[in-house]
Amino acid sequence: MVMCPEKPRVPVATRGDDVVIVTDANGTTRVSRIESEYTFAFELRQAARVMTNSARHTEDGPRTHWQLRAFIHGAIILSYASLEAALNEIVHLNALEEKSPLTESERKVFHTIGQEGLQPRDENNTLQQYNMLLRILGKPVLNVGANPFQAANLVRMLRNMFVHPIPGRVVTFIEGEEFDYSSQQSIVKKLKGHLGLKANATFPADVITKKCAAWAVDSCETFLHEFVTVSGIDPGFITDPNHARAAT
Repeated sequence: MVMCPEKPRVPVATRGDDVVIVTDANGTTRVSRIESEYTFAFELRQAARVMTNSARHTEDGPRTHWQLRAFIHGAIILSYASLEAALNEIVHLNALEEKSPLTESERKVFHTIGQEGLQPRDENNTLQQYNMLLRILGKPVLNVGANPFQAANLVRMLRNMFVHPIPGRVVTFIEGEEFDYSSQQSIVKKLKGHLGLKANATFPADVITKKCAAWAVDSCETFLHEFVTVSGIDPGFITDPNHARAAT
């Protein structure tokens, strides 16, 4: 008889905490080992929600100005960080999860992505990697020129401006002359329709606002929920933004 070697399979992981209970010869039962799982997508999403709610209830005044700015910055940065965390969890956990909705071949691709550390760069950013996963699954990709992709991509750009800041200058007043101040900066022109910015708007003064914080969180939650709806992948928590708003 010729024995054919078994094809290598993607390893299987345990979701949630793993508790090993043993019983000795005397019938005494005890816990001998606990392995705990940790994930961050849900935690970061909730933290972003806390930031935007805190901003909403904080008045902008001399004593609270920097507190308010911290809440707004936090909401924007954390909301996009939650998308990055969710992508990593979807890739790693679905590649290793025994009950994953993916086929064996799809799981192998996901596993390779996770093992090789194929991190998003430039045009292949986190949002594009979500679309890459949809292509692997044979699902329709999210339209990069429409919401929710477009809005989430603007959050990404804004987040990058905060975590990799470059100093600059912008005209905020010209005596006796009508001028479209909002036309000076690319980020303002791109955000104008999303935030309802007026012709006198400039970055950062008119962009780092409570409205922007709420929009950023909502945009990222809507993007993830759309991906989950299209892909059929369960990230382990409810992604419906309406449910999230009701729960916070």
